[in-house]
Amino acid sequence: MNGLRPEIALSWKRSQLSGIDPGRLPEPTLLGPSDAAGRLLEAARPVLDELRTQLAGTGCCILLVDRDCRIVARLFDAAPMQRAMEEIGVVPGATLSEDTYGTNALGTPFEVRQSLVVHGEEHYLESLKDFSCYGHPLVHPVTRRIEGILDITAAGKIANPLFVPFLARAARDIEARLLEGARESDRRVVDAFQRAAQQRGVAVAAMGEDIMLTNKAAVELLVPADHAALRAIAVDLPAGESRTMDFALSAGGRTRLRIDRIPGIGSGALFLLDAAAAREPVPRSDVAQDATTRLRQRLGRLRERTGGVAILGEPGSGRTWAARELVRDTVTFLDAARIVGEGEHEWAAGLLSVAAAADGGVVVVEHVHLAPDPVLALLSSMLSDPAAARLVLTADPLDDVRPTVRELLARCPGQVRVPALRQRIRELGDLASALARELDRPDLRLGPSALTALSERSWPGNLAELRAVLAAIPERESPLPVRVEDLPVEYRATSRVSRLGGRERAEREAIIEALRESGGNKVHAAARLGISRTTLYSRIRALGIAG
Repeated sequence: MNGLRPEIALSWKRSQLSGIDPGRLPEPTLLGPSDAAGRLLEAARPVLDELRTQLAGTGCCILLVDRDCRIVARLFDAAPMQRAMEEIGVVPGATLSEDTYGTNALGTPFEVRQSLVVHGEEHYLESLKDFSCYGHPLVHPVTRRIEGILDITAAGKIANPLFVPFLARAARDIEARLLEGARESDRRVVDAFQRAAQQRGVAVAAMGEDIMLTNKAAVELLVPADHAALRAIAVDLPAGESRTMDFALSAGGRTRLRIDRIPGIGSGALFLLDAAAAREPVPRSDVAQDATTRLRQRLGRLRERTGGVAILGEPGSGRTWAARELVRDTVTFLDAARIVGEGEHEWAAGLLSVAAAADGGVVVVEHVHLAPDPVLALLSSMLSDPAAARLVLTADPLDDVRPTVRELLARCPGQVRVPALRQRIRELGDLASALARELDRPDLRLGPSALTALSERSWPGNLAELRAVLAAIPERESPLPVRVEDLPVEYRATSRVSRLGGRERAEREAIIEALRESGGNKVHAAARLGISRTTLYSRIRALGIAG
């Protein structure tokens, strides 16, 4: 990589880490149409028509990709250029992301979030080195999100310096039309909301791409977690259609919900809830309990019993909190992760000493799955001794530990499974509030936009990751809730995940689980899923999976 510009050298390094073979042209990965691609193409079409006339006689081609790096439009000056592009996989619907095609002027600008010239030899794939190109990001004027990349490509080793001003002007025109479209979408949302809000006894909320409106009744009824849930429910409803259903409110109780998809807006929806019915007392048995309530109830029942308890969950999910909630009284904590540093014999002697001093109390051993087999045998004998201190063991889920650890945990009559954060998304607001209190940060009150963005994360680090995100938000004097703009940059998620349907959400969860089981190795994850590596990369980008 000697002699390469710094931004190109970094792109080559990313291409290498993605496992791309520079001598092998990847099979095109084709994606179907999407609402976002349709809106981008609608805004770009008049500009592309003008570019078509300006392209005559240049020997160049113009390519437009959407936010998934999927080709949504192509303009060719001549048939030979079209054939040359199609030979390297530049066909409608194909994705030319950097992690599949290496360094190129469509995928790489997405990675660096800025325009980029790529000369022939700077392409990572050998098959692209006969072309030079320039890619310019299309940034939405309202959301500041990259909606796509506009590219101009020509045969030759060096890009024409006129590429930059030529394409920059066209990009500005497309961005202006995106703004006009956003204003029109917002107007339709406002009109639908105003008509619905005239009804009495109805809580009304309306959501567009970037706005949300609520009447007074909806403000009193809905909390931020409900906003995220409503948006997720509306995803599977086709534009222009309606659905009526029961809706469980995060604050407790149920109500009738009618959803109307607003025509002409990608994710616009109108929500009408029966405010009067929601205020009626609801029997506790009819209210859906959240995971935290169920967990507390389970721990409370075990608190009154005897015998060992195994608390299982992913790292960072709250196993230590669950252990403290279970015991509540004076308790001694030992960490099996310290055995490596302290030595097996010394640590085991300390365990026996603590257990003897506990005098019938409780000893919590954390990360027991990291203990060597002799220590596991010692713990097993202590579990069998009715006179010994009560043991509470925390560990990774059973599927993730070795057989000797599973055998030890099976000896605990009490089993508690702490759910992962991704399984508690509807509780995200409450969990964030509890963590904010631990951090002594009363200013960390999540607003709807921040809560929606955080709800789209897969949270591999669970509550520990959420705590770190909240701690990273600078001290705020504003009384207003935390907005999406206040979050760390990498957590300002797009609304892509919230628009996924049920099948795609299941596919996304399967990929996340395969990546977790493979330690982040995409080659191994693809093998687990039975798909090619290029298909996995494509689905990771299409489904908004971080990392």
